[in-house]
Amino acid sequence: MLASTMRLRDHLQEVVWSFRKQRLRTALTAIGIGIGAFAIAIMVGLAQGIQAYVAEQFAAFGDRRVLFVFPEVARPAMRLLERISRIGRPAEPLDEEDLRMQRRSRGGLWISPAQLQALRALDGVASVAPLSWLEVDGVALAPAADAPHPQPAAAPPGTAPQTESTATAAAGGAAAPPQGSSAAARAGEGAPADPPAEPPGLTWYEIDFATMSNSPLLGTPSAGRLPEDEEPAAVVLAPQYAESFGVPAGQLLGREVLLRVPYLGDITSRFLYRDPSRYRPRWRIFRARVVGLAELSPFSRAVYASLPLARAMMRYQSGNPELLSEDKLGFQVLVRITPEAELGDLKRRIEALGLSARTVDDELRNVQRAFFVIDLALSSFGLLALLVASFGIVNTLLMSISERTREIGVMKALGASEGTIRRLFALEAAAIGLAGGLGGTAAAIGAGLLGNALVRRHLPLAEALAGYEVFSFPPWLLAGTIGFCTVLGGLAGLYPAARAARLDPVEALRRE
Repeated sequence: MLASTMRLRDHLQEVVWSFRKQRLRTALTAIGIGIGAFAIAIMVGLAQGIQAYVAEQFAAFGDRRVLFVFPEVARPAMRLLERISRIGRPAEPLDEEDLRMQRRSRGGLWISPAQLQALRALDGVASVAPLSWLEVDGVALAPAADAPHPQPAAAPPGTAPQTESTATAAAGGAAAPPQGSSAAARAGEGAPADPPAEPPGLTWYEIDFATMSNSPLLGTPSAGRLPEDEEPAAVVLAPQYAESFGVPAGQLLGREVLLRVPYLGDITSRFLYRDPSRYRPRWRIFRARVVGLAELSPFSRAVYASLPLARAMMRYQSGNPELLSEDKLGFQVLVRITPEAELGDLKRRIEALGLSARTVDDELRNVQRAFFVIDLALSSFGLLALLVASFGIVNTLLMSISERTREIGVMKALGASEGTIRRLFALEAAAIGLAGGLGGTAAAIGAGLLGNALVRRHLPLAEALAGYEVFSFPPWLLAGTIGFCTVLGGLAGLYPAARAARLDPVEALRRE
């Protein structure tokens, strides 16, 4: 009987013969599957490459035994859903959580002095330091010692005198805010003062972000050192600034740079002017010495300031002379723990004080969750293409059944069971999915290798990305893509296979 003699090898030979008989139709169907497989592999491969690089950057943090502590706040997503659910209903009284969210959105929710005192008193806390981002317009290389220093211009009316102690403020002291006739004048009422003149002979370079030198983003400098705890005017720069300044990296250490810091009250008042032409920005230049260069990374325009320098800049731009004092560290602090302390236990005790605490690993898990969502979003395009291609498999097999009706009748007359016919066509469908999956993943690998080569050759971050792949194809991704395409092909072939198995052999033999 045919049913007992057809083995897997016979099934495969029958599949190959069927493909040869309808080459073009099968190839086009497999190409449709391949397009979907290519889209999934290349998109997820891109996300995997970026995720691997980000994870490596987190792993390179010099000190992972730190906690980022900030006030406990309501979950904004949940609050937003609650607000949406109340649309069209009468107004309700504000609760404490509403008020906290409003204060948080306005930057008014800080760690209280009492919370700071309780935080410092916890066993296992080695130090509590502020950790804030700084608003800096640009950075310039100060003239060398043997060259004349640029002289600040005379102060226009309504601003602080532009002297060496103010225009290029000593970083360790508290820099006063711009002096105006009144707070109303600083808010934009009345005739604003002319902007101060730029010091001559300087070229200002852009800054992506500026933060404090105690930030875990910095890690260990590639050259030089970290600023001392109370070093008044010191910075660590991204190494790419040496190229921007046209100075060898080794010679940049010890040189002075100028940081242009805006007064944030002017940034706010800019949006209050009815006549934008009346807007006049105010700023102050802070002088600092370069003591180190950061590791090469995509943060190619980053500045890390010592705590006294950061304190002076933030006091100036905020107009708050008490900012970053002993009991007013802002809305986020960096807690370093003692060697014997247990990170998880200390985190729970900090949260018992009404504060939120996060570790570097917590941040990494957040990044991984975000990339998981990105993976799903990117792979959805490929899944849509595969879904469309699966209908192509159904159509191909239904046409094959129509053309091979007499052949199916002969097989059933010789003893082939319905299960044998069903397996034969299901195997054909799975083989089309397998062929498309193999071709799509192979094309994705080729495109990824080409993309990696182009990145290394043409992007300025090639040296920083050395050892990393922008497109990464882990084995699970390749095997999963191919397996999914194969299974999807097999599932798409179930209906045509069942239809072929139900053919009446007598009727099939009569058909020409």
